[in-house]
Amino acid sequence: MKTLNNVHCLYLILLIVIVSGCVHSTESLATPSPEISILPTSNIAPTSSFIPVPTDSPTTTPTTVIIPTLPVEEARTRLLDLLANNGDCRLPCLWGIIPGESSFQEARAVLIPLSDLAYSVHLDSSLPAGNILLSYSESDIEINTDIGFLVNPNDFTVDRFTFRAEAQRPLNEGGYENVFDSTFYSQTASAYMLPHVLSEQGIPESVLVSTSGAPLTRGGTGGFNIVLLYPNQGVFVHYTTQMYIIEKNVRGCFQDAHIWMELYPPGDSDNYFTELEKTNWPFFKDGFKPLEESTSMSVDEFYEIFREPTDECIETLASLWPTPEP
Repeated sequence: MKTLNNVHCLYLILLIVIVSGCVHSTESLATPSPEISILPTSNIAPTSSFIPVPTDSPTTTPTTVIIPTLPVEEARTRLLDLLANNGDCRLPCLWGIIPGESSFQEARAVLIPLSDLAYSVHLDSSLPAGNILLSYSESDIEINTDIGFLVNPNDFTVDRFTFRAEAQRPLNEGGYENVFDSTFYSQTASAYMLPHVLSEQGIPESVLVSTSGAPLTRGGTGGFNIVLLYPNQGVFVHYTTQMYIIEKNVRGCFQDAHIWMELYPPGDSDNYFTELEKTNWPFFKDGFKPLEESTSMSVDEFYEIFREPTDECIETLASLWPTPEP
């Protein structure tokens, strides 16, 4: 995971460069945010893990529209509804925002009202990108939702989204640990869990697997990952869950997995892969193997098993995977 940590630092540096020369909008929070990694560790607190890196600057600046925030309890109710129903739209649409169609102002109108739940907000209309990290807590579980997007500099439509959702638990000694067995989390983020995505999107073009041949230390990133590729739909989904060593096998159960999505305008598979190369995916995709090579399942069998809620898990031989560095 050393490479991933370097990537996190790169995103943070890019954020400083982008934001330091700009006056923060009135919607941004005054309280500085702590750091979070893409797949957070036990001693890292939540903050934004994704700041999109624009390749072009807008030739003009859209008119800033003042958008009021919701009171905290109303914002919590709105967020729960969005996470459970995805704003009544189908991926790659996210919360009613459609990549390639919705404007930056339309995206701001959805996200800014939730700002009182945010660790960080970067939705200034003078920037060619946007990001918000939202947090919802219940009992000892904290659900962190990270949304970032790029803006087309020509027509100010939203070009692509990154969406993340994960469950964490605050530690008495400080920091957070990942949680992969929270029914509250899986029910709250049900619109993005594996059964719903499969039933909505259909059979993936491919499914990839990545894990390790030995257990990880407490508070690690989970250690068992699968990726679903839907190039024509413009949907990329990465699930992370806890790995378990079962005799000679490694097992991962995805009922409560953490989620990372990349969402693009549908119908352009070439652009899909081009855009993926601009994300974190190239830094660790070589550690993934096709489902058919690493398990006893085909993609069709995987789809039939997991498109409905199930207690089934995925197993792969531990000998196929490298042992983590000490």
